[in-house]
Amino acid sequence: MENNNINGREHSGLKFIKELTEAVNQNKTLEEILHFVNISFDLVFGATAIMFVSIKNNKEIKIIISRGISHEYTIKNQLDPSEQLIKTLIEISNNNKSFYTDFKENLPELNSVKTINFEHSNIKELYIYPLFINMEEHNKNNESMSVIIYSVNGFKNYAEADGSIKNTFDIIFSILSYIIKAKKCDESILECSKFDHTSGLYNFKYFHQRLFEEMQKINSEKGIMSIALMSINKLNEFNSLSGHAAGDAAINFIGGSIQKYVRTYDIAARFGNKIIICFPDLSKTDTKKIIENIFLEVQDHFIKQNNNIISMNAGIAQYPDDGSTERIVVDLAESRRFEARRNLKWNII
Repeated sequence: MENNNINGREHSGLKFIKELTEAVNQNKTLEEILHFVNISFDLVFGATAIMFVSIKNNKEIKIIISRGISHEYTIKNQLDPSEQLIKTLIEISNNNKSFYTDFKENLPELNSVKTINFEHSNIKELYIYPLFINMEEHNKNNESMSVIIYSVNGFKNYAEADGSIKNTFDIIFSILSYIIKAKKCDESILECSKFDHTSGLYNFKYFHQRLFEEMQKINSEKGIMSIALMSINKLNEFNSLSGHAAGDAAINFIGGSIQKYVRTYDIAARFGNKIIICFPDLSKTDTKKIIENIFLEVQDHFIKQNNNIISMNAGIAQYPDDGSTERIVVDLAESRRFEARRNLKWNII
């Protein structure tokens, strides 16, 4: 009977690892995987609370994602972090070993751990695992990440036949550590593929993907969207006279100015000497005000740099008022940009 019970416990742990692997194979995001881990440790292993925590510069603590922890506790820990918790996590990270304790044991070395101000006071078991995701970043920014799990009733469903709950959790989190590292790498590569690195804006391919999504959303909500198409005039001439490094610096400043003035959910992309911006739920009048602010800052910067070669122009069109399709609206914005350039530097139509 006891053996069956042990086999049942082993099965729960193996099932958890299998489901974790399936979540990865389904291309779940890192956030979705961590949510799965949080929920599963509650349901499978009886965790009262689980939190993934980062510590920077040995003093700044941040709860990245958690379960069983209130929002108030999370905010309090960031504003007034527990010195003993930080000290404990740093020691565990430096030792590069997991930590487990049963609070029923009255060991002297547990006295400091017992003073940590967790949200729940009657903790029976505590487990901490140091997650070294990127050693280069850890060494450069003095940043570490750990997972903290505790239970007020005691953990359950661990593989006692394999030794201890610590061994069971160590296996799980060594696998998870590898998964997080791989996911971070994949997501970093994916994120890089979206951007034009000279300007810091999106690339044109990603812009079209997002524009299609925004148009579907606007169609369903019967909203509006403005498209601004800008040109960086005489960029090739400037590159020939001042060098491509100077041209890249000019593009980078323009990109930074755009990011400063557009809203967080606007979509800006660069292709060659053109920049296109999608402004969901914004009229042509309000869009023009944003472009004017960008042009004023960029023009002032170029004057200070004695750059009297580069100028900019912009054309603005609104969907669906100016056209029923993406192509019509973008073409109209381009036509207005061309007309604006013909008339005057820094002109907007």
